[in-house]
Amino acid sequence: MLLPKPTRTRRQERRAEKDRKHALIWAVRRELIKRDPRCRVCGELLSKDAQMHEMVFRSQLRGRPPEEIFNTKNCLLLCLACHAEVHARTIDLVPVDDDLGANGEVEVQRRLT
Repeated sequence: MLLPKPTRTRRQERRAEKDRKHALIWAVRRELIKRDPRCRVCGELLSKDAQMHEMVFRSQLRGRPPEEIFNTKNCLLLCLACHAEVHARTIDLVPVDDDLGANGEVEVQRRLT
């Protein structure tokens, strides 16, 4: 008895999933550009080099669906300098209202070194 061949190979499925993830990221980024015309830390007017930052890091959400990681509640736009400071752990970004997340006000807390 012959087994039917799958309609898509495993490689094609992985590629399609990756394409869906990238499409989601770009859709969220377009929404953030509308919502955040300025850096959420320093207030600098953002240009093309603005970077999307996830308040809860991807590494902490590993294994979750992309929709839980990349959404306007978890992501915001930062300038290059502020994004570097956040990843250097000199700045913490804390949402004022956990239900709104990044859609609401975000408190910037500078760490003492």
